[in-house]
Amino acid sequence: MSEPKIPAQRWINNLLEAADAIANKQDQQSRWLAADRAAWESPDEAINTLDDYVLDGFVEEFSASFSVDQAKAVTEFRDEVDRFCKATPRHLDPAMVLTDARWDTVRNRATAFLGAFRGKWPPLSE
Repeated sequence: MSEPKIPAQRWINNLLEAADAIANKQDQQSRWLAADRAAWESPDEAINTLDDYVLDGFVEEFSASFSVDQAKAVTEFRDEVDRFCKATPRHLDPAMVLTDARWDTVRNRATAFLGAFRGKWPPLSE
């Protein structure tokens, strides 16, 4: 028996939520640097949430239905997160992440992903 597939709409909604958390610099600054920061998500959790929602699997499963702009946005987002993770320690210091130019690039890629997919995917059935 095969594993049940995640419905496309739920999958993209989960990824959009994760990308929102990565793209939102203001929330990151207020939460990650707050006195009660342990109560909020950390940079590690933001990246792990994206990983939990299986961005790679989403690309493999649905890439044939992406527009050129969507394919570019999701690939650049995925690749930038991978580069950031390979170039940084396993456990991230929130203050360091917020001043890291590489994280700015990740946030920009997340914003582009949101713009390419929010309200534009999945395509309507014909």
